[in-house]
Amino acid sequence: MKNNLLIFILSGLLISVSGFAQDRQGEARPGELMLQLIPQYTYTPQTALNTIEQDFSSINLKREHLLSRRMGVWLFTYDQYKTDDRQALDKIKKHPFVSLAQFNHYVDVRELIPNDEIFDTQWSLYNTGQNGGTPDADIDATDAWSINTGGVTVEGDTLVVAIVDGGCYLDHIDLNLFKNEHEIPANAIDDDSNGYVDDYDGWNAYYHNGYVSNDDHGTHVSGIAGAIGNNEEGISGVGWNAKIMPISGSSSQEATVVEAYGYVLEMRAKYNETAGDSGAFVIATNASFGVNQGDPEDYPIWGAMYDSLGLEGVLSAGATANASWNIDEVGDVPTAFPSDYLISVTNTTNTDAKNSSAGYGATTIDLGAPGTNIMSCRYNGSYGNKTGTSMASPHVAGAAAYLLSAADQDFLDNYMDDPSTWALKIKQYILDGVDILPTLDGVTVSGGRLNLHKSLLIMQNPPEMAVNPHQLNVQLHYDEIDSIYIEITNTGGSTLNYSIEPDSLPIWLELNSYEGSLQEDESDSLTVYFLPEELIPGTYEHDMVITHNYYNYDTVEVQLKVLPYVGVEEQLGNISNVRLQPNPFNNRLEIKIFLNERSELTTELYNTSGQLVKEIFSGQLEKGANTLHWEGQVLPGIYYLRVSDGQKQVVRKLVKLN
Repeated sequence: MKNNLLIFILSGLLISVSGFAQDRQGEARPGELMLQLIPQYTYTPQTALNTIEQDFSSINLKREHLLSRRMGVWLFTYDQYKTDDRQALDKIKKHPFVSLAQFNHYVDVRELIPNDEIFDTQWSLYNTGQNGGTPDADIDATDAWSINTGGVTVEGDTLVVAIVDGGCYLDHIDLNLFKNEHEIPANAIDDDSNGYVDDYDGWNAYYHNGYVSNDDHGTHVSGIAGAIGNNEEGISGVGWNAKIMPISGSSSQEATVVEAYGYVLEMRAKYNETAGDSGAFVIATNASFGVNQGDPEDYPIWGAMYDSLGLEGVLSAGATANASWNIDEVGDVPTAFPSDYLISVTNTTNTDAKNSSAGYGATTIDLGAPGTNIMSCRYNGSYGNKTGTSMASPHVAGAAAYLLSAADQDFLDNYMDDPSTWALKIKQYILDGVDILPTLDGVTVSGGRLNLHKSLLIMQNPPEMAVNPHQLNVQLHYDEIDSIYIEITNTGGSTLNYSIEPDSLPIWLELNSYEGSLQEDESDSLTVYFLPEELIPGTYEHDMVITHNYYNYDTVEVQLKVLPYVGVEEQLGNISNVRLQPNPFNNRLEIKIFLNERSELTTELYNTSGQLVKEIFSGQLEKGANTLHWEGQVLPGIYYLRVSDGQKQVVRKLVKLN
């Protein structure tokens, strides 16, 4: 029964069901079967697969692809016009290599469509092709909402998105606005001792008071991030129940911007320091303004605000320039700031293209989000469309708040204990969950457009890195080399991207690869090469750090002991020394041979089985230093180079990389 349960769960998880009508759920997909092979004791999977195909060749039974390596589950197709479906299934079930067999079924697409009056205009959240759009060119919000609607953590704490903009229409019925309950409004007293007087509704950095300006742009941005969903009013925001903290701070004066962010920093820091008794649980900020072609080096205090906010657990979303500039080259403030806690956003359309009037940058702009003809709240309580990166960025700010609301207890506990590190994990979930788009791939960091649902699934089942072994111990003489394998495995879900920084390694360590990408249950074997040629006898140690994309790392302790030579080498023959450079090598190898006298030599390459692979040189060389150059056209691996003059031979181990 357990295997049957697993196989049906697998069918629900792995079969793409986008676009299928709900009334087809439970029906079998024509001409498709899923087979689970019997456990592998006395056969190889290839043998079983070939045999099954041969035994049912009359109905053209063919494997399509592997669904689960660990369970041995494969998707097969067959010609349904050559057999009765049920009879074919019954016969296949009885095959000696088959453990389980079933039809592949349609599955219900579970999504939550809110009842807001004009939700059908919000293509960025649910694109059905309305107004000439491309179906599914959206952030898959309805799929995510079927799991969690956002705004409140697993412990019931309400999350806040701070909108630094021109202000906000505070009477809009569709906005769930933050109120500082520890402050008595309009009494000219700083009741909560946070340094801000009468900040009941938020803060006005223009006039240094708590009277937030009524602003159309800020109202529109606020609605995108967190308009109340499923309330039979207007629209839905990305995170339905998150509170919006409005701050009047979008300004041509940088000091105003810094003051605006300073208010957010104070409120979140106070929340952390008082364990939530005061302040505000701000998880994200949004800035839909900036300085075109600004040089971040000229704005160090503004840039430092993002790091300071990040240390308290706050991510910040920033809208890049509304011009088709390469921000890597021309600069921008804030989206070219290097802070890890800033997410820089460009604008995509309802056909999943980058808006032609939006900035990009392979190292500065993190991702795209819908920003063209976006319906949201307006300053007078109504609704309307706006276009720009200003509309793209709050989708991301809302997504950050949404993801923390969907986090389980363990994640939330870790976030509260170490908010800066775990905030970065949320950022990485956002970047790793994107839908890759041709117009963003290669010109943004992630290569894609925000997908709320995919990011949520990654958060629920992130990759985990396992490294084996954790200790490497090698002893060598100075002219020897050796290698050891370490295995890196993704024991979790989604994609694991790992790396080792080459510049962090000592001169006596090299790897055949410094980075990789692993799917669930996949492994890589890295070869670690020990190269003691430049070292004097002694013991050398290094902690090799392997990082991966969720700000986790593992450490391999490496120890190399370089041994002195004891005794004297046999002096028969004329070969005094042989050196290889570089070793390991890629395509070209330099062989230096030192002779006491002019000699007739052979230089040969052998594999580890002792078989001759290549005769590199045969002939006379002069007394002293001789250099041979060889193009290493052999497969990657370990080899032995033997130099012989008929009386003496010298053997050197070498490694071919690629």
